[in-house]
Amino acid sequence: MKTYIGLLGLALLGACSSDNGQNLKVDDKTITANDFESIAGWNNDPTTLDRGRAHSGQYAIKVDGNHEFSTTFDMPLALASSKKFNTVLLEGWAYLPSDKSTGMLGIQILDPNNPGKEIFGDGIRLGEVVKEYKKWVPVSKEFKLPDNINATQHIRMSLWRADASDFVLVDDVKISIKE
Repeated sequence: MKTYIGLLGLALLGACSSDNGQNLKVDDKTITANDFESIAGWNNDPTTLDRGRAHSGQYAIKVDGNHEFSTTFDMPLALASSKKFNTVLLEGWAYLPSDKSTGMLGIQILDPNNPGKEIFGDGIRLGEVVKEYKKWVPVSKEFKLPDNINATQHIRMSLWRADASDFVLVDDVKISIKE
C-alpha cells in the first residue's frame, strides 16, 4: 500500500509540472531565451508586459493600440557568438484574440554607428501564421542573414504592432544560431 501511495504521489507531482517552457532550453547555440518573468521591475516600460495571460509563468510581452513596440532585445553580434553565423531561428508562442491581431515578431541587424540604419530586417507575420484565436500557438521562422554582417552590429528582436487593431501577446521567445 505504501508503494502504491508513493507511486500515486509521484504521478501527481509529474502531472503538476509543466513543459510550457521546454522550448527555452539553452545551449551553446542560444543567443537569447526569455519567458519575461525576470524583466518585471527592470528599466523597461512595464505597460508592455501583460500579467496573467502568459503561455508560461505570469508575464508575456504585449503590443496594443497604445504600444507600437514591445520591450526589445538588443545585443552586439560579438556577444551573441565568437564566430560569424549565417542563419538564426526565432521561436516563440503567440496569442491573438482575433483576426484583428496582426502583429510581427521581428529580428533586425542594426549598425550602432549609424542609428536607424537597418542591415537586415524580417519577422514572423503573426496574422498570417496564427489561425487559432484565443489560444497560445507556437511560431517559428529561420532567417538567412546577409554576408556583410559584422561583429560590431547588433541583433535586435521585438514585437511590433504593425497594423493590429487588437492586442497581441508573445511569450517564451528564443533566438538560436542555426549555422
